[in-house]
Amino acid sequence: MRLLVFGHNDWWAWQEQGFCGRNAALVRALARRPEIERVAVVDTPRYRSRVRRPQERRGEAVSEVADRIVAVRYAFDLPAPASWHPGRLVNERLAAGRLARAVYAALPAGPPPVVWVADPQAANTAVRFARDLVVFDAIDDWRYLPGVDRRAVGEGYTLLPEVAGLTLAVNRRLLDRLRPRALAEVVPNAIDAEEWRDALAKPAELAGLPRPVAVYLGTLQARVDTGLVAAAAAMTPDITYALVGPIGEGFSLDPHPPNVVVLPTLARSRVPGLLLAADVCIVPHRRDGIVASMDPLKVYEYLAAGRPVVSTLSPPLEALRPFVRVAADPAAFATALRDEIDADGEARRAARRRAVSSETWDARAARVLELVAEARAADPGVAP
Repeated sequence: MRLLVFGHNDWWAWQEQGFCGRNAALVRALARRPEIERVAVVDTPRYRSRVRRPQERRGEAVSEVADRIVAVRYAFDLPAPASWHPGRLVNERLAAGRLARAVYAALPAGPPPVVWVADPQAANTAVRFARDLVVFDAIDDWRYLPGVDRRAVGEGYTLLPEVAGLTLAVNRRLLDRLRPRALAEVVPNAIDAEEWRDALAKPAELAGLPRPVAVYLGTLQARVDTGLVAAAAAMTPDITYALVGPIGEGFSLDPHPPNVVVLPTLARSRVPGLLLAADVCIVPHRRDGIVASMDPLKVYEYLAAGRPVVSTLSPPLEALRPFVRVAADPAAFATALRDEIDADGEARRAARRRAVSSETWDARAARVLELVAEARAADPGVAP
């Protein structure tokens, strides 16, 4: 089986991020499976700052990047913003011929590939290729994301559930919204077991911060309820709230209590040590459309570290719910933090680690391939 991947990001962005996102982790786990002959990952279109391919490799149409994995260059010369729909259409037309030649060079003569789409904006481009099957991996509800081409997202959400022989989603609510015509299943997020096997706490990551420390890990953007964080922090002046990650669109934390600190992004290799050094981990997300469709990866990582977790929403995966304390308002959040810190101990930490020990990307890849086999039997491939 061969995969042609139109991802949320491309190989080069995945590499910068340490392959920690769902799309990167799942595709890489699939590539390790003996059923997979070759994977071609299409670069994210070159919309201004979205270029990730190294300068020295921008002349390559196809780049060998890992065992059985190639990166396909998707390049064009019009640097239109990704959210401008007319510009996207022009860019796609300019790039169509070169992209087709690069894909056929990456996947030479042989059976048509399984076309894997994680970016709904790429739907119209992806389905132009001859394929054995279309798989749509729905990661969050992109209709609520800032900075996307909303018209292209809407078109993708109309087209992909109709043409996909298999639709995956991280959350039952999102899958129900999509209403796919063919085989569909919730495939939750997971952890990289290797990343956590020998991980050790590194207190230096939180050096100088008064204890106890509550850690939030992830992009700091509009989904973070900074009002709740500030209010809870004011109620718990003895707890330090450390928000760790890049600052994205819509994030504002000014003014805020002195016990709330923002720390810069860490290299992926340092993340396990940071979480193992935390006293408690938090998911203070707004209870809105995008968050309701999510399955936060950070919850799996927090539990892999054995940390107590306090969140504004319950995780979609039922097996994890007993290990996540839900608190929807600042007072409840502050109380939950104190309770979880006071009640923590090695037995509880071990139980949390066990809760996610089988929730691995390798296990997800095995299940996905079972579903692909079922979908292929029910939905023979088509050539556009």
